[in-house]
Amino acid sequence: MRGVERAGSRQKKRGRLTFRFDLESVMCLVAAVVMAAVGTFMLRDLYWLDRRGEVVTATVLAESSGKNPSITVRYVTRAGQTIENDTSNYFEATVGGTIDVLYDREDPYRMQAADYGTDPWLLVGIFGAVTLFFLGFGVVGLWPERVSR
Repeated sequence: MRGVERAGSRQKKRGRLTFRFDLESVMCLVAAVVMAAVGTFMLRDLYWLDRRGEVVTATVLAESSGKNPSITVRYVTRAGQTIENDTSNYFEATVGGTIDVLYDREDPYRMQAADYGTDPWLLVGIFGAVTLFFLGFGVVGLWPERVSR
């Protein structure tokens, strides 16, 4: 007898997928997007400094200490433009002393200390790992569940 279900036969029951809304998971996804954006902008700066960077000697005008130490420097670009700018990308500097800076000839305000380096792999590693961490928690938290009928 076709089409007639026998007593005792098993039939697979398929549940429906239910999505849950978890605020922490959504915030993790937002944090992943923010971290990816910040990392991308920082990588862009490193890329242009690496490609178009020129090294000049700058005078250290001021140094601020604290949670995010930075220095204010004044330098003259090869095109003759005098720039005064701040950077936290340096290792050592003395107020009144000189330091070599690497600046972008297309955007002379994009600069950092020349010895700080333009190797992007540390930046990619840090921002990539944090982005993947937040992305993983966000996706797992919002993963659909099967609910039996």
